[in-house]
Amino acid sequence: MTNTAKLQDAFRAAKGIVDHEFSQEVIDSCREADKARQQRILNGETTFEQEDDELMAEWRRLNPK
Repeated sequence: MTNTAKLQDAFRAAKGIVDHEFSQEVIDSCREADKARQQRILNGETTFEQEDDELMAEWRRLNPK
């Protein structure tokens, strides 16, 4: 299995979790940003770790202590 196939499998698994945990309204509102993030990773523009760090930084900004 290629790295691309592994990443696509991981994206599908994550989508299953998201579909179970969030309302369709939330999923729909995030769809374009999520697709763009996945494409950047697949294109090698960023890594999963870089994207994850950015998402966690955004979460911390939105959820200060």
